Amino acid sequence: MSPLSPSVIKSEKLKETQRIPSPDPEREPLKANVYEQMAKAAAQLTPLFPYDHAGAIVPCGSVMFGGPDKEYGHFFHWNAVNEVVVNYGSHESMLASGQIMAAQNLHGVNSFLRDEKNPEAFAVIVVTQHQSDEGDQTEALIARCTNCKAEIVRHDYDATPFPLPGYDAGRHGEPGVPVRQFATALGSTEFIELRNSDEGRTCDTCGHVNAPFPGAIWGWGREVAQTRAVNSSHRALRDAAPTPTEQEKHS
Repeated sequence: MSPLSPSVIKSEKLKETQRIPSPDPEREPLKANVYEQMAKAAAQLTPLFPYDHAGAIVPCGSVMFGGPDKEYGHFFHWNAVNEVVVNYGSHESMLASGQIMAAQNLHGVNSFLRDEKNPEAFAVIVVTQHQSDEGDQTEALIARCTNCKAEIVRHDYDATPFPLPGYDAGRHGEPGVPVRQFATALGSTEFIELRNSDEGRTCDTCGHVNAPFPGAIWGWGREVAQTRAVNSSHRALRDAAPTPTEQEKHS
C-alpha cells in the first residue's frame, strides 16, 4: 500500500479539529435574544449568559440611543484578553449594522453615535471577550484630559476569572454565590469614583478641571448594587430555612 499523500494527511487532521466537543454537563448550552435582553438590561456591557468562568466566551450587550439630554462621555479600556464587537443594528452610528470589529487591547469607548443629541440615533452592539484559560487576567480604565489629552486617571484592576488561582473571591464572589460580580462592571464603578473626584478631574499637566464623567447613563453602579442585593437575598432565603429536628435528621 502506498503511503498517504501530505494533502490527504492534512485533510484528515482538519476533520479531527473540526469536531465540536460535547457540552460541559455543569454548563448547559443556552440561547439568548440580544434585543430582548438589552430592552430590560440594567447597564451597558451586560453579560448575556451566566458563564464567565476561565476559558468562557462572554458576550456582553449594550444599547445606546440619542436624545437632547444624552451624554455618554469618552474613556479608554485596556484588556489583557481579546474583544470582538458586533453591531446588531444601528442608525446614525459610526458602526454600520452588521459590522464586526476586532478591538485592540487598548481601545476607546463611547456611544459610537454620530450625534448623541439626535433622538433618531441608536445602536445595539455585543462585545465578546474570551476569558483567560490560565494565569492572571487584568483590565484597566483610563481617562484623558479633554483639554490637552494627557492621562488624568488610570484604574488597573484584577479580572482573573473563577476558578483560577488568582481569582479574588472577596471581590467577585465566594464559590456558590448565584451571581458573581462582573469584573468590568465593578472596575468601571471604581473608575467613575476616581474620575469624578477633585483629584481625578484636575489635570496635572495643564491644570484644566474636567467635567464629571456621566457614569449614571452607563448603569454600572446599578448593576453592581443589584448583584450584591441578589446575592444577599439568596443568602437570606437560605438562612431562613428551618433547622431540621433530630428526628428529621435520622428519618
